[in-house]
Amino acid sequence: MATTVLAQEAIYRCGQEYTNAPRDTTRCERMSPQAVTVITGTRPVASLPAAAVSARVGAPPDGVRASDARTKVESVRQANAPQTERDAQARSIVSLELDKARQQLAQLVQEYNQGEPEKWASEARNHTKYLDRVAALKAAIERTERDIVSLQRELNRRPVLASSAAP
Repeated sequence: MATTVLAQEAIYRCGQEYTNAPRDTTRCERMSPQAVTVITGTRPVASLPAAAVSARVGAPPDGVRASDARTKVESVRQANAPQTERDAQARSIVSLELDKARQQLAQLVQEYNQGEPEKWASEARNHTKYLDRVAALKAAIERTERDIVSLQRELNRRPVLASSAAP
């Protein structure tokens, strides 16, 4: 239920501040009266005593048979199936990205050749060009190593899903 109430006092805007008691009314602008909406919250329902709650943990609700409870659990599992599929797909994508990053790292390390990559024909006369390529290779190796670490962390974060459903 919402009720509308008109503000009783004048509201002033003094720069970035809104107040009903300005220090100097000559430096403040009086705002036009506006309706204030008050929304009342819901009251909490009286809860069961702690002993009754702890005794009921794991038990089906009153009036529900155990077979009905199992049926509901199965329906929840079936409802969660699309999410499980998405989780499995996301894990496989991260795993593929990790494999690609490892292959890229191996290729970069081989090309880097412990800081002395083979000189290209265009770099024979321009040593600065060669040094720039060596620096770029080193930066690419470092970046790929960081990518591998973050992909491994992401893979560890994602749960390993069992292929068979539990009874």
